Parts: sequence; structure tokens; C-alpha cells
Amino acid sequence: MIGIDPGSVTAAVTFGVAVFAGIGKALNNFNDKVNKRFKDVEDAISDLETSVIRDYVLKQDFLREMQAVHHKLDRIWDYMVHNKNTES
Repeated sequence: MIGIDPGSVTAAVTFGVAVFAGIGKALNNFNDKVNKRFKDVEDAISDLETSVIRDYVLKQDFLREMQAVHHKLDRIWDYMVHNKNTES
């Protein structure tokens, strides 16, 4: 039988445990980084959504108001043209 030194076995087992612990820690760190990155992306998308909704509503409100102003100006113009024609 081959003589195996108990110290070598202990060292090999300890090395194996350390390697697995290191891999586990590295995977946990990687998962933490990925989760943080996903959270950052979710926050950015949420901010963008809020901004787009706010800007869209403001733009639509502005366009609606300008359309109302143009409509009023058209009515005034029609009134002026109509009254000018009836006075002549």
C-alpha cells in the first residue's frame, strides 16, 4: 500500500475547502454586482418613464392650449372679416 502522509491529506482537504469557499464568495460577489446593476437599470427605467410621462403630458397640454388659442384667433379673424364685409 502506498503510504499517504496524513498531513498531505489534511492539506489537500483544507485546500479543497478553501477553493470551494473562494469560488462561493466570488459567485456571491458576482451575484451582488449583477443584482446592483439590475437595480440601477430598473431605477433608470423608472426615472425615464416618469420623465417621459411628465414631458408628454406637458407637451400635449401645451399643444391643446395653442390649438385653443388658434381657434379663438380664427374666430376673431372671421368676425372681423364678416363685419368688414357687412359695413362696406
